Amino acid sequence: MDLISTYANGVSELPGYSRAAEAAPLIVDVIANPHAGFFKSKKTVEKLIKELDDKLEELRLKYPRRKIEINNVHFTEYAGHAHKIAEDILTREEKASSGLEHLLIGCGGDGTSNEICTALVEAKGDLLSRLKLLRLPLGTGNDVADTKSFAEAYNLIIGDQHTVKNGALAVSLAGKGIRYAFNVGSVGLDAYIADLTNRFKRIIPGHAYKVLVDVGSLFYEQAVKPGPMNVRIHNNGGVTVIKGIVPSMVVMGVSGRRTYGGQMPILPGRENVCIIDGMGFFAKLRSKKLLYVGTHGQLPEVRFYSGDRIDIEYNGRIPMQLDGELTWLEAGDFPVSMKILPGAINVLRP
Repeated sequence: MDLISTYANGVSELPGYSRAAEAAPLIVDVIANPHAGFFKSKKTVEKLIKELDDKLEELRLKYPRRKIEINNVHFTEYAGHAHKIAEDILTREEKASSGLEHLLIGCGGDGTSNEICTALVEAKGDLLSRLKLLRLPLGTGNDVADTKSFAEAYNLIIGDQHTVKNGALAVSLAGKGIRYAFNVGSVGLDAYIADLTNRFKRIIPGHAYKVLVDVGSLFYEQAVKPGPMNVRIHNNGGVTVIKGIVPSMVVMGVSGRRTYGGQMPILPGRENVCIIDGMGFFAKLRSKKLLYVGTHGQLPEVRFYSGDRIDIEYNGRIPMQLDGELTWLEAGDFPVSMKILPGAINVLRP
C-alpha cells in the first residue's frame, strides 16, 4: 500500500503544473483502487513511480506551480466505494459552492471508472460543467481509460486540459431501476467470458479474457442454455425488429469504434450495435481471430446497426455485462432496455 500511496500522491501533484490557459485555482481529487490490475506487481508499481518521479522532477525545474485549493487522494476499500467517494466529492463541492474548476482523476480499472462515472452522470448539471475527468489505464483491460499510455495521461494533466463530452448507456431492467455503462453493454457469450475473466484474472497472467475465450465458448451453452430472443433496435424514430434469434451475443456501445475484453475492437466502425447469431463451438474458435482484429463483420453470423436504444425480450436466465461487470439476468428482469444518453461528463482528450 505504501508504493500505491506514493504513486497516487505523485499523480495528485501533476495538476499543479498544468498549462491550462486560464491557470485558475484548481481542486484536485484522486480516487485510487489499490486492487487495480497494475498494482498487483511490485515491480510494475516501482516502474510507474520511477517514470512519474522523473516527470515530476522535470516539471519542478521548468514550470511554475498552479494554485491548488484542495488536493485529496482517496483509496477505495470495497466494491462500490469509488461511487460513494465520488458522490461525497460532489456533495462537498455543492455545499462549498466554490465555483472553481475541478479535476477528478480515476486510478483503477474499468469497474472503478464505471462507479465514478455513475456518480457523475447522476449529478446536477451545474456541478458537472466545472468538473473534468481523467481515467488512468491501471486495470487489466483498460477499455474505458481515456489514454492507452501513462505518458499520454500525464501530458493531458499538465497540458491545456481540453475536454470532450462523454456519453453513457442507461440500462433499465423491468422494475429494477437504471444502471449505466460508459463503454459497452452486452448480453450473452461475451458477458459469460467477462464473468470468467473477473473470477480468474488474478491467477491467469496477461490478458485473461483472451485465455478464457475457449473455455467460455466450450461451456456457455451448457451453463446458460440460451433460448430465443427478440431485439428491437431504435434509431432516429425508425425501428428494426429481430424476432426469435438465439444469438451468441447482443452488444451496444455508447458509440461506435469501441473495444472491450482488453482492446478487442468489437465495434470497429461507426455502428454502435453488434448482433452475432448463435455459433457452434468450432465456428466460435474460427471467428475469434477476426474479433481480435475487428474484421468479424465479414462473417455471415455478424450484423452491425446504429441505434439510440435497443429493447431485449427474453424468457430465461442469461448474463449481462456493463463495462466488464457482470449481472445474471432472470426472466423477470425483462424487457431490458439500453438507451444512449447525451454526453454530460467532461473527459480530458488531446
